[in-house]
Amino acid sequence: MDNLPEAPKAIGNYTTIKQIGNFIYTSGHIPVTDTKKFIGKIPNEISIEKGYEAASLCAQLTISTLTSSNIELDKITPINIVGYVNSEENFKEHAKVLNGFTDEFAKYFKDKSTRSAVGVTSLPLGVCVEVQCIFHYE
Repeated sequence: MDNLPEAPKAIGNYTTIKQIGNFIYTSGHIPVTDTKKFIGKIPNEISIEKGYEAASLCAQLTISTLTSSNIELDKITPINIVGYVNSEENFKEHAKVLNGFTDEFAKYFKDKSTRSAVGVTSLPLGVCVEVQCIFHYE
């Protein structure tokens, strides 16, 4: 896991991770690091393929948030993933973008979660995708 990006810090009055009982919630993670920024609406300003890469980066950032909070990945199960895709009005391929997130998660977790892919007209900082998760801690 040495190749993971640094876990993001909250940029407002919230926390990026919260545990309540046996459940762990992560705030929405966006595809922005010191070296990468995936900005724009899909598919006109940024391609579906780049959106897939952006969603994959969101998954890596989520993993970094978990591990930097001393969460042992082998002791958690992803339960639910909600992904928001900054897309043009007539776009219908949201799931193809979010596959980048769930495909990346499959490298870390054997169990699949439920998932929702939601199209929106804008996201913070103009990013193309944002993803939040719920996990069960065993």
